[in-house]
Amino acid sequence: MRLVLASLGLLVGAAGCQTFVGIEDVQQHLPRLDGNYLVTIERARPSDPSTIDEIRMTGTASLDVDSRTLDLSLSILPFGGGTPLSETTIGGIEFPDDSDEVEYVINISIPAGALNQTPAPGASDFVVNERVRVIAEADYSFCAKPEPAPAPPSVVPRMGSIFVESFSTLPPIADPSCDDPMRE
Repeated sequence: MRLVLASLGLLVGAAGCQTFVGIEDVQQHLPRLDGNYLVTIERARPSDPSTIDEIRMTGTASLDVDSRTLDLSLSILPFGGGTPLSETTIGGIEFPDDSDEVEYVINISIPAGALNQTPAPGASDFVVNERVRVIAEADYSFCAKPEPAPAPPSVVPRMGSIFVESFSTLPPIADPSCDDPMRE
């Protein structure tokens, strides 16, 4: 009788853990998204598509596990690095119950100092308003790629992230690509 009760206790404990963490979330990598990130949006400049902008931001990602909603609180960095220029949010990214991918429209304003001034940006260059597919990657990061996917060789707009321990020691290289080895 004790063996049966002990087995039942282990089963209930294991089931409770699955309910708390959520077996789908474990498989879909979502709980690992909380943390600090260097985020980069790479896109062809609207006023001059031959110029590729890299808009770098630092900030915190937080995930509401119950609603599967990711919110990013970000500071936009100046072109070339330095003290943040402005704050923005990319929020309400709600992943479906059965997926670690979701369509989303990134809509943020970009301060002038965040863009390379050569060539001079036009008025349309200070906004990012793009439909993307946001993906929770396997390596503690998230990314976004164009939705619908453009014809090759176009690879922009896209967004990538790198998990960082500290904002004072940012990696020198951004990762604006979706490079999840589980999808290759």
